[in-house]
Amino acid sequence: MGLEGEIVKLLKDLIRSHNEILSKKMRDDSITPPQWMTLHQIYQQPKTIGQIVDAVQLSYSTVSGIIDRLERDGWIRRERDERDRRIIWIYKTNKLQERMAGNTIFQETFYTELLSGLPEHELNMIVKSIRLLNKQIEMKVGEKT
Repeated sequence: MGLEGEIVKLLKDLIRSHNEILSKKMRDDSITPPQWMTLHQIYQQPKTIGQIVDAVQLSYSTVSGIIDRLERDGWIRRERDERDRRIIWIYKTNKLQERMAGNTIFQETFYTELLSGLPEHELNMIVKSIRLLNKQIEMKVGEKT
């Protein structure tokens, strides 16, 4: 395996490890990955179902079903727009606010703890490597547009 292949394998391993941590947190709340993606969107700010569909790249009917279940379970609430009654906004509930506040995987402290113990020169190498990889990806994406 060449260096490119090793980089691909390492990135896949990193994503898999991160997904395992996230999956465990979701299992604790009996939440599916699509439900989690939806909750994450609503947590950031209130959205309509159409906005959520665009953000999570799932069908309208799928997101509508997810919203039904999340509302039933107390994670979100629906509210009609005061100016246009056809528009329904999806808001987070206190249950979601409290759960996300306690979920360190989306907080900088999670990664600070994860990386604690690494010497500064290794942290600098990681930063340089990630910056280089991001720059390369951005360049390749720019070539395709």
